[in-house]
Amino acid sequence: MAEVFLAEQISLGRLVALKVLKRDLSSQPAMADRFQREARLLSTVEHPSVVRVIDFESGKDGTVLVLELAEGETLEAALKQGPFEPRRAMRVMLQLAEGLAAIHERGIVHRDIKPQNVVIGPGLRGEQARLLDFGIARLMEIPDEEMKGGPPPLPPPGSNPFVSHPGQAVGTPAYVAPEQATAQPVDSRTDVYSFGVLAYRMLAGRLPFLGPDTRDYLEQHVREKPPAIDDVAPQLRTYPGLVKLVMQCLEKKPSNRPKDGAALVDALRLQAPTDLDLGTQTRRALQAVTTQTWANLTITAGRVQTNVGQGARTVAKLTRQLDSQWKKSLVVTALVIATIPTAYAFWPPPVTERVARHLSLDQTTEALELIDSNLPGAKGETPMLLALKAAALHKAGRRDAERGLLSAQPYQALHAAHPMLLEALAEDFAEAETDAELKELIAVVPPKRLTPAFIGYAKEPLSAKQWGALRWLDATSTAEGLDLVARYGASLQSKSCRVRQLAANRLASLGDVDAVSALRGLSELPKDEGPGGPVNCGQDEAADAIRQLKKKK
Repeated sequence: MAEVFLAEQISLGRLVALKVLKRDLSSQPAMADRFQREARLLSTVEHPSVVRVIDFESGKDGTVLVLELAEGETLEAALKQGPFEPRRAMRVMLQLAEGLAAIHERGIVHRDIKPQNVVIGPGLRGEQARLLDFGIARLMEIPDEEMKGGPPPLPPPGSNPFVSHPGQAVGTPAYVAPEQATAQPVDSRTDVYSFGVLAYRMLAGRLPFLGPDTRDYLEQHVREKPPAIDDVAPQLRTYPGLVKLVMQCLEKKPSNRPKDGAALVDALRLQAPTDLDLGTQTRRALQAVTTQTWANLTITAGRVQTNVGQGARTVAKLTRQLDSQWKKSLVVTALVIATIPTAYAFWPPPVTERVARHLSLDQTTEALELIDSNLPGAKGETPMLLALKAAALHKAGRRDAERGLLSAQPYQALHAAHPMLLEALAEDFAEAETDAELKELIAVVPPKRLTPAFIGYAKEPLSAKQWGALRWLDATSTAEGLDLVARYGASLQSKSCRVRQLAANRLASLGDVDAVSALRGLSELPKDEGPGGPVNCGQDEAADAIRQLKKKK
């Protein structure tokens, strides 16, 4: 559907991928409008597992997408070496599921999940898998008015199963869901099916259906039951939960599959390998001790039952053994429970907690040293450490360094959304609310983390953090449930003349006459004397706001 070029975005001095759609696609009726609508939606997705759409352009000379450059090898190339070891496959699957969750949250359906659309390269989490071309396939779909005669016929026998055909349901036949193969409506569960095909291939080293041509693939997806993956790859029988999930993704009926990427993430986190924290180790150790104790008791009780016919003396002897086992189990369990608080007391807290403690005590130098000494091998803690580093640089007054870090690694630091970084961002916005780059950076923070935090800050006593949070919520129309008149009225008492002036102007535009009393208090304050005479510190704006509000009575 397109040619892809390596290009340089001169304004930022960075390499990007330039995808130029073929002219026959660009010339289709309403393509330009459809492309612009879709590209705008795609550009809102920010996630480490998704290659970002940076810009787009559509005109008579062609249609162009500017994409973030994803370096590495495709999953297709990686799979030529054979199936992935299950633990590696689960890590890649989890990353891709997270990417799907991000696009599904925006109402986007990928429509073309396949190994050629996945790039594996280095990342802060080690090996990082990323989705390409999410939602782009929609640009090739047949306009509704052309579908009135029903779905198009199946392609001729012998056609290539890895190529989408003009006039056919969009997707790669070897990976399409049944509803996609028959040109029926698609949703997030369509992506889940294709994800299941991809997972099957990663784990088993082959596709669930073997074609061999396009028509065969489509008919198999629609009508045939896939072979159980643990029959194809018996080594997977030690991962029953994973086997069940993959086969569930391949259900013919969409309602029987996980509903979207978020559901896949939840399911995979129960299966994927993770580094154990102390609490998990302790729980598992206790579980192991308890399990062994109960096994011993079961064995002893079984002996009692087996030998009960041998007479009262044998029963009495075994009962004493049972009592002994109970005593041992109680002692062991008590010892384990007693050591848990001690273990926690001596176990060093995570590095992120130690950094946060330094920052809460204004020990920014110590915090930065601790971060820099741990970042190279931090793995799972890297995003939070980057967020804390930005917060530490802010606290140290090194705003240029803070901005540089956030601009260079926005996904990791800003998606982590550590509370200390959110406080720093609120203070940054208080100082530079017209800064376009800062606005873009703050917008990367997941709204479900940002908005509640900022609402809480906005309700606090006057401070730079409080003012910045208030202004952001107001500017982005996310201040639902916040009394703007009351908050701006309180801001009239700020020590900052700029804050007073902006608060008075905003109260005038809000148009609530109840603000007159607070405005009058500011307007009647005597002005300080300066070299050139009395200095306005919001008094003039307050007086003007009063005049505007009185006209509305």
